[in-house]
Amino acid sequence: MPAWFDVAMFTIGWSLGWLLLWRRRPLPAGGGVGRQPVSIVVPARNEAHAIGGLVADLVDQVGPDDEIIVVDDRSDDGTAGAASAGATVISAAPPPPGWLGKPNACLTGRRAATNEILVFVDADVRPRDGFVDAIAAAVARNPDGLTSVQPWHEPGSAAEQLSMFCNVVALTGSGSFSAWGRWVRPTMAFGPVMATTGGAYDASGGHAHPSARSRITEDIALARLLPPVVLHAGRGRVSFRMYPGGLSDLVRGWTRTLAAGFGAASPTATVATIGWIWALSAAPFLAWWAYALAAAQVGVLARRAGRFSPLLAAVYPFALAVFVVILIRSTWRYATRRSVGWKGRRVDAR
Repeated sequence: MPAWFDVAMFTIGWSLGWLLLWRRRPLPAGGGVGRQPVSIVVPARNEAHAIGGLVADLVDQVGPDDEIIVVDDRSDDGTAGAASAGATVISAAPPPPGWLGKPNACLTGRRAATNEILVFVDADVRPRDGFVDAIAAAVARNPDGLTSVQPWHEPGSAAEQLSMFCNVVALTGSGSFSAWGRWVRPTMAFGPVMATTGGAYDASGGHAHPSARSRITEDIALARLLPPVVLHAGRGRVSFRMYPGGLSDLVRGWTRTLAAGFGAASPTATVATIGWIWALSAAPFLAWWAYALAAAQVGVLARRAGRFSPLLAAVYPFALAVFVVILIRSTWRYATRRSVGWKGRRVDAR
């Protein structure tokens, strides 16, 4: 191909990266005065290292009518004891046939909840000041649908930094943060933080619905059951540390969900994301200026997803290679129905 064609194709792909993360869409602030009380449900399995911090952060924000319900999903590491200071801790029964542990735990928490606003939060999430008021206000604006927030990722080690592209693609694939996001109806949600009303949840079937109760990606199922879906990015409002176990933990975790997430993503956003990744892959072979532009862009966009190092952005092909390997691994396991190990359980990758 002539040189001008390569430059033009790189320019188009590189530009798509900016368009894919055009809008930040933070969770707006909410007024705490007169808001509806909230039931926060935390499904937790072997989360003793994280659950205490989450509960402490929530206790500082909840009002007298709010409740924090931690559902111990048959943990064997002291999760229940770590969560007991400030939360109501209940135990989930063994998942019935055809159920996975997390949907079963979430439904157990919903049945124990007494408030109309339901917020499902993963144990590794860290809510900042004002989160509870903000999520309650967001649900009040979308009472018949699902509101979901992707927390800002705070890696704790060099190995965890390698999930950079996985986190960025989680945002780009939704289409909600793109330049055309105002016209996109999301068909996916972010599992770490999902909120709705009890009435909408029960009417849809919630986690008991056949499409949700047996899926690792129950967030995708709920997004289809509870439209309209409103997505937000969590920077400044809520964060998490995803895989403190290091590289092996990271690979297993993203293998569970990455292929399913791609399958549920907006078609337009998927095509645009592939074009962007192609441009990033081609940049090192095109010219020094193309690589510099790509590295600078990765540094900017990655900070919209988490606290990722500028040094990693400078050598981004390493992180991009990790992403591609995980995506191939996840797609293979998904297509061949291979099981994935997670928190002491084996589950079908589909």
